[in-house]
Amino acid sequence: MKRFDRYFLWVFVQSLVLVLALFTTVFLVVDVLLNLDKIQAFPDVATGTTLFYAYNLPPILYLLYPLMLFTAGMFAVSRLIRSRELLLMEAAGVSRKRALAAIMVPVLLLGIAGLALRQAVLPQVAQEARESPYGAFEFRKGRRISVRDDGGNVWFVRRYNLDTRALEDVRILSKDGTRLVVAEELQWIDDRSTWWSPRKAEIHDLAVLTDPAYTGDGEPATFDGDLPFGHLYPTDFARRRRSYADRTLLELWQDSRSGAPDRDLQVTLWHDLWHPLTGIILLGCGVGLILTRSGRGMFMSSSLALAAVVGYQILAFWFETLAKSGAFPPVVGASVGPILFAGFGAWVFWKT
Repeated sequence: MKRFDRYFLWVFVQSLVLVLALFTTVFLVVDVLLNLDKIQAFPDVATGTTLFYAYNLPPILYLLYPLMLFTAGMFAVSRLIRSRELLLMEAAGVSRKRALAAIMVPVLLLGIAGLALRQAVLPQVAQEARESPYGAFEFRKGRRISVRDDGGNVWFVRRYNLDTRALEDVRILSKDGTRLVVAEELQWIDDRSTWWSPRKAEIHDLAVLTDPAYTGDGEPATFDGDLPFGHLYPTDFARRRRSYADRTLLELWQDSRSGAPDRDLQVTLWHDLWHPLTGIILLGCGVGLILTRSGRGMFMSSSLALAAVVGYQILAFWFETLAKSGAFPPVVGASVGPILFAGFGAWVFWKT
């Protein structure tokens, strides 16, 4: 590593730290204002707020991960252009591509590190968020909802309130459709990570009730305390649609190769594989456009770089939606945008 490599790398690290702090601060300030009523309803505001953002901030930052790498890289390159340091490197016989390798290579390595985060860290955070009432990002209160748990049992709930850890008028239908739990109230026990019935609840045998010979004699079985079957995490009530964030990439790969084809899962898998690498793809486009058009005005060059970002997002969303509907194979729908823009970025960057 040359001395200028270390200097350029330090410029990029400064930009990355600044961008990370800026994105985090803006998100926290805006989100606290939007969710102030939810935060104030926590039984322990300090603990609740800490856990709330410990569970919800990492997925948001990971969602913005490519954009942060792109922004930090563009800030670093713009700083080097404004200070004429790239010009000095060219005068010393060092090409632009060689000089900017000190920024492009770290962004590529950070993209690969993003895959490791998605595989090893984020699923654990997502699973812990499911197990805590503080993990719900929105819909902390609701009514008349039906949710299927991981075991295939269906929960019908008239009201839920994650702030008080309470469910009201609960019906749990077993996966095989033979048993039905009827409970007036369920309470979440934090230290046991389970729902608890504080009052007598009933277990109905649907096979007996639907038997034509049933005479109405006999009482349903009762229980209080642990549920006889069914386990649903608190934040699953706050989701209108389950995500795959609690599964690792390897688990998604295995699931996509077993059983009936699930297009949504397969598109998600390929999207997650490309997502961390989007930063280097967009940075190649942005840097290439700025340097190849540097003599025609920085404003126009920056506008084209931003247009590349917007165009990438639109193209990726369009093809992924078509892939989910069956118009393209999942791997094609999720890969068209990244491959096209990677090729374009490599071309314009090479022209520098």
